[in-house]
Amino acid sequence: MRRNYRMAALATALWCSVLVAGNPAVLPTVPALNSPATTESLPGKFIFTDYFTSDIEATRRFYGELFGWEWRWIGPDRSYGMFYHDDIAVAGVVLHESNDNERAYGRWIFYLSTDDVPKKVEAVSAEGGRVMLEPTVLPARGTLAVVADPEGAPFGLLSSDSGDPADYRAEPGEWLWVSLYSRDVEKASQFYRLLFGYDVTRAEDTADEADLVLSRDGVARGGISPLAAGSASYPTWLGYIRVADVGASVAKALEMGGAILVAPDPALLDGNLAIIADPIGAPIALIHWTYENEAAR
Repeated sequence: MRRNYRMAALATALWCSVLVAGNPAVLPTVPALNSPATTESLPGKFIFTDYFTSDIEATRRFYGELFGWEWRWIGPDRSYGMFYHDDIAVAGVVLHESNDNERAYGRWIFYLSTDDVPKKVEAVSAEGGRVMLEPTVLPARGTLAVVADPEGAPFGLLSSDSGDPADYRAEPGEWLWVSLYSRDVEKASQFYRLLFGYDVTRAEDTADEADLVLSRDGVARGGISPLAAGSASYPTWLGYIRVADVGASVAKALEMGGAILVAPDPALLDGNLAIIADPIGAPIALIHWTYENEAAR
């Protein structure tokens, strides 16, 4: 199941490359999310990750070195490719030209499972969000869309025709968590509760009492944290990669042209969390995490 899930990023990279090129009428043939298909449905779970960038070369160098991800080009025109970890695809990378001639573009997009994409898109619009990509049907894959919440934070929606991937424990170098950074945590939580039927609770393991956890059917699916007062950052969903050593990963990121946004702090998860920006400026979180009943690394 995990390997089938990783194949999903390939499909996302393929269709995104076509849509970015402005030719949505000609869609690629993509593999099903699960093969053989299942009936498992986990609405509200993040099931895809893609990186949109105007500088694929800088992206592949940085993340390949930082996480030991292997790079593979997909297709002859070098407009998209895949990162692999232990021979399993972990992210698609899609060429997306920058609107600023002086600055490169880079953004991670995370996709949420839903059983009815058009209905969710209507709900997003009704609640003050906006549609960035209208619902699109991909044969064998399902229906997807890209939207933004009322604060402008973008995310994807996907209804898989072959079922959702099962939950699993992330290994170092894989995605562990996704959290929204918002200027209005309570308002944001109401939006996502309405959209996905989340149970919203206060986080117990963070220093900020405003941190929230979004859960469904007893499983935590994401979080919401407040942007610092006066922050110039835009509201966004932030992905967390599990690493063996946060300090070492931060040092390596700096060597390769990255920047520290939030440095490791003993008051924050005992120093086991940091947020960095890649050389293009896209943020990503690094976290050292030990599961219950798992030996400390």
